[in-house]
Amino acid sequence: MIKSFQGANLEKAWRLNSPLSHKTLITEEIFDVLDVIDAAGAPRDPAFTGFRFDEWMEGTQQRYGIMITDHWLISYGWSDGHAIDVDLERID
Repeated sequence: MIKSFQGANLEKAWRLNSPLSHKTLITEEIFDVLDVIDAAGAPRDPAFTGFRFDEWMEGTQQRYGIMITDHWLISYGWSDGHAIDVDLERID
């Protein structure tokens, strides 16, 4: 289950099922990934869904990510059975 987001815009769009203003072309894919993360029981569960999954260390914290396109990634941490600090990041 998603416990927290880094950005209020992403959280609001997902909860209200409304398009992200500057990413309308990929909003459906973003929401699909958020739904999978929300349903996950473990941080690596989304790795088995066919999405492009990755994990890395960011400082001392483990981060996980799912590529939306070649330039957009949904990243998240994991704590106490929940996805935390979910964020939509631009990858250049």
